[in-house]
Amino acid sequence: MRNIKRLSAAAAALTMAISMAACGSSSSSSSAADNGGAQTKVSGKDLDSSQQDVIDSIASDSKPDDRKLTNTEIKWFSFWDINPTSSEDKDIGVDLALFKSKYNGTIKYIQTTYDTKFDDLAAAVIAGDSPDFCGADDMDMFPRGAIKNMIEPIDDYIDFNSDLWKGIKEASDQFVYNGKHYVGISRVDPAYIWVYNKNVIEENGFTDPAELWHNGQWNWDTFCDMCKEFADPDNDKYALDAWYYENALTESTGLPLIGMKDGKIVNNIDDPRLAKAQNMMYDLQLNHVVYPKNENNWNVRGGKDKWGTGLATGLTLFYPIGFWAIEDAPSVTAPFGNIADGEVMFVPVPCAKDSDAQYIPSRIHGFCIVKGAKNPEGVAAWMDCTRYAEADPKAKQVTIDQFTKDYGWTQEMLDMRDEIYAMAAEHPVFEFAIGINKDISSMTDNVIKGTMHPADPKTWTAVVQENKKALDYLIEEAQKNI
Repeated sequence: MRNIKRLSAAAAALTMAISMAACGSSSSSSSAADNGGAQTKVSGKDLDSSQQDVIDSIASDSKPDDRKLTNTEIKWFSFWDINPTSSEDKDIGVDLALFKSKYNGTIKYIQTTYDTKFDDLAAAVIAGDSPDFCGADDMDMFPRGAIKNMIEPIDDYIDFNSDLWKGIKEASDQFVYNGKHYVGISRVDPAYIWVYNKNVIEENGFTDPAELWHNGQWNWDTFCDMCKEFADPDNDKYALDAWYYENALTESTGLPLIGMKDGKIVNNIDDPRLAKAQNMMYDLQLNHVVYPKNENNWNVRGGKDKWGTGLATGLTLFYPIGFWAIEDAPSVTAPFGNIADGEVMFVPVPCAKDSDAQYIPSRIHGFCIVKGAKNPEGVAAWMDCTRYAEADPKAKQVTIDQFTKDYGWTQEMLDMRDEIYAMAAEHPVFEFAIGINKDISSMTDNVIKGTMHPADPKTWTAVVQENKKALDYLIEEAQKNI
């Protein structure tokens, strides 16, 4: 994205390791096997005439490397749909609008679930019925997909030295296996933001976190004080809800649990910085600040996939989640509050008061070509459109216009979004466990969440004692395959 040259050392180390190596995502309720695998109905909103004129102008600009597609349909394999099918007031993405305008492109949705996507994808590849592309945003497809021969190199289709792609080349170079690129990255994303309702903050007599941030006072201390003061379990008030706030707080130290250094997988479980964060998290759990999922069918407040429930009603103080949750239609974001009325705001993940930088838990936004894809050239055209949506100032402005005109975003929100993205480019923190293998991913998930387990929280000392040796062993075995 911006200033990729300043990616963290951990991210940079991935290049060597991967060259030798093997968002709390929501799950769809039905798999590809259950529903025949396809959804093509597109609802949502088209661009208005002035926005479409901008997209058509960008699409019509002739370039020497423009692609000539014989097949304009590409098959997208995921648990969410790129097409705006989630609601009638969901805007079409600028990338999709460009794909339609420039190539008359369409995307056919092949549905899976978050939990079964690897099994479903492997079955499709083995059966010779591969979809064309899948996402890399969850940081779990690479290197695992390359190691297991489920995704293909993209170097025959993408020129990373071209004007369009060279701005993201350094980030793309972190996703190399056996000398080949496997992910077409359009940008580096902050993985989490701290969303809140300004009315609830005011009603409880708290200083607006955005004001604290601008005054250099938004940190673990101020965050924890607000959480403890707000929490009132007897009245169903909990300061934190959502998934993966444990990951966000852990990575706010500047370290992931599983990192990369000098081409090797690194277990940071003994680092005192993680201990400091986890001790803080354990204290929060003992003070009952977290919505008890264990008492509510292991769901967030409101039920499965009901993001933001509790913020607008004053029962939840903070909702750590990705930008995607509030970059959505008003009908979807309503549980957070009325964005158009200025109720909803967000700040970066808080760091320690004495932190040497504002670290941003991060991920990438990108795509992979599936092994055996029937239309890889069509996927490459789609990837070009995703880059145009980020790199072309006029295209980016259309996205901003959608936020403001259709979704009600305020200038304060836009400015904070820019700040967080800039910091993600400067001080990103990537957790690599999920991309190595399932065993390491499962164990690290339990380790990171051990101190805040709603039913059985444990001290960080106990978590380390119970898991370090096993985690070291799994890493050693994984390293042998690199």
